[in-house]
Amino acid sequence: MTKINAAEAHIGTAVRMFFEGGHPVPIFMLANAAWEIVEQIGSYTEVTTVQEELASDRGLAVDELLRPMKTIANFLKHADRDPTATIEIEENAVIMVLQLACHDFGRITGGMPIEAQIYEAWATTIAFRKVSDAPLRKQELIRKAIAHFPGIRSADSAGRRAIGLDVLNRAIRDPSLEMTFSREVVLPAKSNEPRGRL
Repeated sequence: MTKINAAEAHIGTAVRMFFEGGHPVPIFMLANAAWEIVEQIGSYTEVTTVQEELASDRGLAVDELLRPMKTIANFLKHADRDPTATIEIEENAVIMVLQLACHDFGRITGGMPIEAQIYEAWATTIAFRKVSDAPLRKQELIRKAIAHFPGIRSADSAGRRAIGLDVLNRAIRDPSLEMTFSREVVLPAKSNEPRGRL
């Protein structure tokens, strides 16, 4: 079992649970665990992760960008500070952490398991209220993704997940969608320390 194997298992289970309408806590925790693994591998292998790009685009420190996700993750893992506290886990937070995990898995390994491929395409279909709101360079990609998820733009949240599950179940049976990707973490020469993130 490598770190990549563990992240792959977390992502595969989290995506399926998400599409099946599972409880947000285990979905968030599995996605967050995968995300932390690939994010930290990125810091060792000098691969730029999506959160680094987002933070840079928004003029924020990475820690500042990630604070809402870290707040949820810490709440779900620890009870040492305020055992009576409560938290609301919005669907968008679950969607975001799962998308970060899937996308950075692809950046780190050069490919994705089928579950991550389907989730990324699914998330692309709902990223913008109108396709015309997306940057021009992304509009054609979004239209292509929408074509694979008939009815997704008019469906409610549960309907969107059900459509995603249907597409996933069909995709799992299609060996042509299986990507090869690196399961070995290769550190750059003279690099035995992360870049100082997280």
